[in-house]
Amino acid sequence: MLRSALILLGIMLGLPAVATAAPLSLTPPETLCGVETLKMEQEYGIPEQLLHAISLMESGRYQREHKQVLAWPWTVMAEGRGRYFETKAEAIAEVKALKAKGVTNIDVGCMQINLKHHPKAFDSLEEAFEPASNVAYAARFLVGLFQSTQNWLKAGSYYHSQTPDRASAYRARLEKVWKKADEILSAALTAPPKIQQDIIEEARERDMVRRQNALEEKHAQQAEARAIAEAWRQAKLVEYSLRREKMQKARTVTALNNAQ
Repeated sequence: MLRSALILLGIMLGLPAVATAAPLSLTPPETLCGVETLKMEQEYGIPEQLLHAISLMESGRYQREHKQVLAWPWTVMAEGRGRYFETKAEAIAEVKALKAKGVTNIDVGCMQINLKHHPKAFDSLEEAFEPASNVAYAARFLVGLFQSTQNWLKAGSYYHSQTPDRASAYRARLEKVWKKADEILSAALTAPPKIQQDIIEEARERDMVRRQNALEEKHAQQAEARAIAEAWRQAKLVEYSLRREKMQKARTVTALNNAQ
């Protein structure tokens, strides 16, 4: 079952059949997440395409060459904005730069594991961006959520958030993507099917939300900077007034002394 699914994935992405048996280091980046989600679904008894569907929602990137959305392993989400890098090294460098700025709320890899809320998930950033370890951790986390909820769809929504309104919105989108995932996986690249539009729109909507969040954060920072500047200006005015008043009193005292 798994072998045929991997061969199907290879054919779908225009790879020779032998490529599916090749080491992951030789596998094109756009196939890495898909290969690992298929393996982990079988290894952990996760319903077919559920982990794959979550990966599409978390790190889905429209691949012009393949004319469809695929999970991208070198994805970084922080400060309300998603970043897609061409190499693992670039993604790692970005996370290091973000941490150097004091940013801690960072999602990484195929499954967008949050480094702040899962601080012990990986021993290093190198491991965090390794598709096999990234997806394996996500699979274990999802299984744990299922064990506490006894419902795979609910577990999938909790993967994103356990805040009721956010989990509900994510669940609705996940259910739609999950239903389409199997058809998308087997779709011909030369004629991208209509069924992919939901995921494409989902990716676009997610990016729009991220950009809006980033814009709102920028405006908030600008407003805070203006407030600080105004407070500083007012403090300087008060300081100047007190200094002037003190000087005026000193002059008055001097004038009185001279008059005597």
